[in-house]
Amino acid sequence: MKNQIISIIWNIFNKIPNLKERLFRFYAWKIFEKVPKLKDLIYKIYDRFWFLELLIDNDQFNPLDLQTNNYELDLGKINFVVNNYQANDMSKLPNEWDLVPNITRIEDTNEFQLIKKHFTDNVDWKEINEYKYFRNILSNNQKILNCSNEQEFITYLKSLDDSFQKLMRDESTSVHYGFKVGVGRFGEFMLLDDIFLISLFIIISIKKIAIEVVLRHPLWIKFSSEFLRFQSVHGELYQPLIHPDLRFESSYTDQRFLIILENLAITNGALLDIGANLAYFCHKFEDLGFDCYAVEIRPSNVHYMKKLRDIEGKKFKIINKSIFDLNLKLDFDIVLALNIFHHFLREKELYQNLIEFLGSLKLKTMYFQPHDPSEKIMRNAYVNYDNEQFVRFIIKYSCLNKFELINKQSDGRNRPIYKIFK
Repeated sequence: MKNQIISIIWNIFNKIPNLKERLFRFYAWKIFEKVPKLKDLIYKIYDRFWFLELLIDNDQFNPLDLQTNNYELDLGKINFVVNNYQANDMSKLPNEWDLVPNITRIEDTNEFQLIKKHFTDNVDWKEINEYKYFRNILSNNQKILNCSNEQEFITYLKSLDDSFQKLMRDESTSVHYGFKVGVGRFGEFMLLDDIFLISLFIIISIKKIAIEVVLRHPLWIKFSSEFLRFQSVHGELYQPLIHPDLRFESSYTDQRFLIILENLAITNGALLDIGANLAYFCHKFEDLGFDCYAVEIRPSNVHYMKKLRDIEGKKFKIINKSIFDLNLKLDFDIVLALNIFHHFLREKELYQNLIEFLGSLKLKTMYFQPHDPSEKIMRNAYVNYDNEQFVRFIIKYSCLNKFELINKQSDGRNRPIYKIFK
C-alpha cells in the first residue's frame, strides 16, 4: 500500500505540465531566506525519509538494461579464484561460493606458482614441483581445464609459451579474451575460468582484460539494483561510477580528474573534496597516495558513498555535514571545489558563511570549477559572479593569491577549471 501511494504521488508529479519547473523556480526564490525554518524543515524531512524514493515504481527502469555482462576490467580487480572454477554447471557451486574456503587468492594457487616459476625463473615445466601436483590429478582420471591426460596438458602449457612470445612481441597491455567471472556479495570479481592464462597475464603485467560476468551473488544483485533504481529516480550522475559492474548513463568522464592530475604540484598530502557526491575523486586520489576527506551533506549520497568505499577497500574519511559545520582542522594541501560554491551564492546567509569558511581554511592549492552564470537556478541568487569574478572572490577571502586557468571546459560543458594557489 505504501509503495502504491508513493508511486501515485510520483506519477502525478511527472505528468502535470511544468510542475517540476515551477517547483524549481520556487526553490530558487528567496523565500528560504525570509522563512529559514521552512528550509530547515524540508531538509530534515528529506534527510530522515530519503529512502522512500527507493519505493517509487519507475516503469522505465530495468537494471538489466544497465548491467551488461561483457566489458573491460582492470586485471588488478580480480584477486581470487573460485576453487571449483572448472564446474561447467554454475548451479553446482555452493551457496557461499564467494567466501573462504570456497575461494583462494590467485597468487596462492598451484596454477600461479607453476606459471611464475616457468616464465619468471625459466624453469622447464616438468622440473617444477607444482607440475607433479597436476600430473597426479590427471593420473586420477580428473580433468584440468579440457585436458584429460598429461600429453594434452603439456600441449596446453606449450600453447602458453606461444601466447607469452606473442604478447611480448606485441608489447600488449590489454587482451580481448573473454574471461568468465562472478561478482561476489561485496562486489568482488572472482575468476571462474582459465587460471593458468590469467596467471600469465598477471606476471607479464597486462593491465586490462575483457570479461563476461556469468554469476552474480544475490546480495550484490539486491544492492546494485537498489542503487541503480535510486539513481534512475534522480537522473544523470554527476560523476563516473568507480565500480565497473554498476552502469548508469552519464556524460561525466575521467576528464576532470585527468586535467587536475596534469596540473598537480605534489604527489601526496591531505585532500578535501567539498560536495563529494559519490566520492569519485577521493577514490582516484587515494590511489595516488593522498589522505582524502569527502564532505557530503546529502544522506542518500553518503549511504551509497560508504558502501562503494567499502566495496573498493578504500579508507578515505566521510563527513556527513555542511562544510560550514566542520569541526576538524581545516588544514589541507589540496581542496577540490568543483561545481559546488555557487550553491552558497543564492542566499545571503550562505554567502556570508562561505566568506567565513574561506577565511578559516588553510590550504596550498584549490582546484575550482565555477557554475554557468546563465543557468536558471541562479536567476534570483543573492550574488551571481561570472567565472573570473568568482575566482577573485575566493582569492580575496582565502589565503590564496594566484590563479591559473587550466582548462576552458570539460565533459562538453562550458565550465572551466581553475588552479588557485599561493
